[in-house]
Amino acid sequence: MSLSGSVEDLPLLEILQVVAFCQKTGYLTVQAPEGDAAVVFREGRVVSGYMWDVPPLDPAATPPGEARQEAIRSRITSTLERLVRLREGEFGFNVVGAAPTRIGGRDLKGETLEDGINPEGLMLDLARKLDEDRRESTAAIEASFSAPPAPETPDDDEPLEELALEDLAEKRPEPGSTVLLVDDEPDVRRLVGEQLRAAGFAVKEATDAREGRLEAARLAQAGGPFLIVTDLGLPSLGGTNFRGGLEVVSHAAAFEPRPRVLLMAERADERLRAKARRLGASILALKPGLSKLDPLQYEADLRVFGRKLARDLVPRLQKRGGPPAPAPAPPAAPSPADEATRSAALRRALDELDGHPEPDLVAFLLLRAARAFLPRAVLLLVKDDQLRGLAGFGPTDSGTSLDVLARDLSVSLDRPSPFAEAVAVGRPWIGPLPTEGPMRDLLGDLGALQATTGTVVPVRAQQGTIAILFGDNPGGQPLPALDPLVAFSRRAGRALDEAFLGQPAGAVPA
Repeated sequence: MSLSGSVEDLPLLEILQVVAFCQKTGYLTVQAPEGDAAVVFREGRVVSGYMWDVPPLDPAATPPGEARQEAIRSRITSTLERLVRLREGEFGFNVVGAAPTRIGGRDLKGETLEDGINPEGLMLDLARKLDEDRRESTAAIEASFSAPPAPETPDDDEPLEELALEDLAEKRPEPGSTVLLVDDEPDVRRLVGEQLRAAGFAVKEATDAREGRLEAARLAQAGGPFLIVTDLGLPSLGGTNFRGGLEVVSHAAAFEPRPRVLLMAERADERLRAKARRLGASILALKPGLSKLDPLQYEADLRVFGRKLARDLVPRLQKRGGPPAPAPAPPAAPSPADEATRSAALRRALDELDGHPEPDLVAFLLLRAARAFLPRAVLLLVKDDQLRGLAGFGPTDSGTSLDVLARDLSVSLDRPSPFAEAVAVGRPWIGPLPTEGPMRDLLGDLGALQATTGTVVPVRAQQGTIAILFGDNPGGQPLPALDPLVAFSRRAGRALDEAFLGQPAGAVPA
């Protein structure tokens, strides 16, 4: 048995599972851009391994015995976890009669387990971690665009602010800060409350509009400053509608001093924004709702949403004393740019991506880079076996902003299409627009205009496709070479991998 190939085509997790299942003795070598690594098997059990940036185990620091075996075990586990996350490189597996103790000049005698590790349970655990990180990556991208830009309200002293990307710097709460969290969903109170407490806030909870009003009155009577985070969709006091959050907002406006209020909603139209602003809400944040049918994805979405509230919006709510600084307007969709202009735009986006590795920023920068290459584009998330629209730019047939229209878009992945292929294998596509199928259905929603050519660029993280960038040429002009944009999407995916790895590259137990 001998295997060789590209990590991009055949993930190492699958190779490790095959070797373990077949109970082979041999060694796996990996040549990654950063350096070489290896894993040694004895009858399917992992007995040793190393990474390019991890020095040999120091015998003086770990004398023979159980302590050394445990140190070796820890190093092997960390090596496997890092290897299964590799996105680039070449591998080869060779079957041999006895497990080698030297590979590529590395002496492994002092780094070999006596009994080895059964990798089956470990592989299942690593696969579970990849799934969890993939869900968190998807949730982080969605949180970046969880509300459209706030409408202009020049006549208001304090306009309603909506979730934006203008300030990603982490803020700490003021000493003694109290947040009243009002929501009838236990999962929302648990996960959002955890993030608020971890950020240093004291959290009081209420489960409905009536309890929220009573708890707000107690806090106001106690005399200390507090903030309110309330869900819009609570049953009203009279039971006639599910806008009870507005009753909490209205009740809070009567207190002196008036507490600042953040209103959470799954959807928001102009009428709701206007009413919330009129009643006294300071910030409107769109919370996740599309993933409720998938409990694991919904939990990941809520955790990222809570983190966004805790580190950004609620601290901003504390400091509201007037209209917020306007969010930086994204650049207008360009006419075809020359190569130098595209290269400069891509360099700026790369510099910002490398300088600010927060997951929230990845999708925003991907769309910014896409503007230099594509006259029209829409970013879609992979969710519930569908693509769900998130944000976009460029002309539409109806004249509606594509950034607004994007949230009503969905694409089925059940039928063969460039979308389904890109999600399955992670390869980009460019070609003439089809006359039927899911891509033509999407063009029906956007308006084909004079578009003749389209492209699909996958965004992959944690060994899976989590988002798709679709672009076309609504004015009929030729598309430029898109290789630099594809390369940027891969770098964006690696940024998400690094953000959710939980340790910096190269961090392996001594």
